[in-house]
Amino acid sequence: MKSDPEIGFWRTDYHTIDGFRQFCRDWQPREESCLPVLALHGSLTQSGMWVAPAEAAGTVRMLCPDQRGFGRSEDPGSDSCAEFASDALALAQNLLPERYVVMAHSFACSIALAAAHRAARHVAAVVLVDPVVRVGMSAAPAAPSPPPLEIFDTLEDAGRHFRNTEEGEWTEDALRRFVQDIMMRDGESGPWRFPYTPVRLQRLRAFTASPESDYNLFAKAKALRCPVLIFRGGMSKRFPPAAEQPFLQAFASKPKLVVCPTSGHFPSATEPDIVIAELKRFLNRVR
Repeated sequence: MKSDPEIGFWRTDYHTIDGFRQFCRDWQPREESCLPVLALHGSLTQSGMWVAPAEAAGTVRMLCPDQRGFGRSEDPGSDSCAEFASDALALAQNLLPERYVVMAHSFACSIALAAAHRAARHVAAVVLVDPVVRVGMSAAPAAPSPPPLEIFDTLEDAGRHFRNTEEGEWTEDALRRFVQDIMMRDGESGPWRFPYTPVRLQRLRAFTASPESDYNLFAKAKALRCPVLIFRGGMSKRFPPAAEQPFLQAFASKPKLVVCPTSGHFPSATEPDIVIAELKRFLNRVR
């Protein structure tokens, strides 16, 4: 679905947050049906991953930052969950009304839970999209793996990379839109690249696997008291079926779980109809 001025429009800008310039996209619907959403991307993407969902949802305002060191945002050189959460809350304080919902994908789910705990008066609910949940390893992230080094001459090459490396069923249209929205290039004729440098991604992964890491997803779930909606890709390797019940039981109040049966790690791209319908149903109940 393409942006329709009669439904809404995008505002893009840079904001100085926590001492660095942060790029963000702000979907402005003509008619708002619920509280706005602060949407945080995962470690393999940038704010563009939320463009198609925001346009499809239509009436949901979505503020979508490029997090520190990703996309067009500057990299202040640190990686703690607390600092990511501070960035998100500062941006929300500047641009959103007093009450809003935080939505996050993948590693950013820990950031969303941390932000909701720190700003409980402002965060009305949390939406987690395929969080990385490891069975029997709730307090110990996996050792970092080398980041991908590929650059791609065409978007079709990038699409083939994601089809070959990501589980789940991708239609050609979904794959084309996904890579178009998250990949970046320098100039109009340069190669396409990931929205981060290999060094930046490796540094983040090293920190999350270190003893200093503050990304304990289970501990953050236990501290949360607001409503939670969780999407799990039915074919996801990052959030496998065996991790479902242990994670749900970590929350004080059982979250609403929605399984997207043919999705891997990116259900908002591969099964957007399910995600948008459930998201809007959840948001309409949150005040």
